Amino acid sequence: MSAHEASTRNVLETSALNSIYPIPALARQLERDWAPELATYFKQDVDEVLASIRPWFDFPGGSLRIELMDGSILQFKHAIFIVSESKKTVAVFTEHCGNHIYPHHEAKIYRDGTLVYEQLS
Repeated sequence: MSAHEASTRNVLETSALNSIYPIPALARQLERDWAPELATYFKQDVDEVLASIRPWFDFPGGSLRIELMDGSILQFKHAIFIVSESKKTVAVFTEHCGNHIYPHHEAKIYRDGTLVYEQLS
């Protein structure tokens, strides 16, 4: 197989994987959408966040547990969370399992078993 054929095959395989496993594209979109909040969290400029998001993320060890108003429970390893009262949302950024958003209404968030955030109604 020539270098050109290998390169073309790689592009096609990557494109196919992105349509099957869209997490990287969706994770990047959420990082762009939350750039101001990420900048505040990491004490960076928004432009720096938008220029290169992932390289300087610092994910703590331990567990992050979120309890939602409907009784749903989510648990992540190596993750940070940011609460936006204006967006009424909790955003979770994980090291390996994408980024996620959840409603913050009556949410409780625990870091290693300790309550660190509770949204009161």
